Amino acid sequence: MVKLIKRSTWLDLAIDVRSSVIRAIWRRVLATMIFAFLIAIAYHKGVAVNQPTLASLIPGVVLGLLLVFRTNTAYDRFWEACKIWYDLLNASRILCRNIWTIVQVNNPEDLRNKIFNIRLIAILITAIKLHLRNENIDDTIEKNLTKEQYLELKQVHNVPIRIINWLAEYFGHLYHDQKVIPYRLFVELNRSLDQITMLFSGCERILNTPLPRPYSIHLKHLLLLYCFALPFQFVQALDWFTIPTVGIISFALLGIEDIGVEIENPFGYDRNDLPLDRFCQELQAEIETEWINCEPNKIASGINLKEK
Repeated sequence: MVKLIKRSTWLDLAIDVRSSVIRAIWRRVLATMIFAFLIAIAYHKGVAVNQPTLASLIPGVVLGLLLVFRTNTAYDRFWEACKIWYDLLNASRILCRNIWTIVQVNNPEDLRNKIFNIRLIAILITAIKLHLRNENIDDTIEKNLTKEQYLELKQVHNVPIRIINWLAEYFGHLYHDQKVIPYRLFVELNRSLDQITMLFSGCERILNTPLPRPYSIHLKHLLLLYCFALPFQFVQALDWFTIPTVGIISFALLGIEDIGVEIENPFGYDRNDLPLDRFCQELQAEIETEWINCEPNKIASGINLKEK
């Protein structure tokens, strides 16, 4: 079933505070405005706070280039993660299709094993999601496994790799023991597992290699210095209007910097992160409707259950 996504209008996006960075930066913006207010009071009391030379303390071009690099780097990570997850879903669908159409069964036990391993692919994708979020396996995984399998997964460090090994053992059993698939198809099934493993490793690479910490710290230092130097530059020309002016400039600069922070890790629960929960639920629903609980004629074409 194709879901139609409602397109947001310009006004919808403009007033969407929940998905913006306003809630993350408003305290910092307010702090700069309070500081500007204090500078304005000092100016009216005759204190020599008017220092236009501070405009050249941190060149705007340098700060702008740093912010652009920060945002572009974060967006590249977000876009690469998006591509990896769609490739991961496609590889999972291909693997499900190949198991369903290639693997022949000779008895009800073989059929149960086949269905279990197709469902295991959805469990694998869910396990990858939980691993990227540094979470333990949940009820959606436990209800589809035996007690022994669940306890085994509870004890391992990398749950997705263990599930991949289970699938590899199943393919090895089909080829070496039951001899129901030829070598070419055995290689094809394992190639799909290799692709899923590499995509999973790509997600781990994005997760475990954030922007270098010294760069992030230095950028924050420069932003603070720049924003708190603004009142000294504007107070003589703008007087009390220095306060909203500093707030607007701080909102722009701090917002751009926080956008990079917001999308740097796209695997979390934020509104701007990738919808990993929806991806996993849709894949599980596809497996159940398109393969497991399909019509009898599709079942007949998908398996070859021989009579005893």
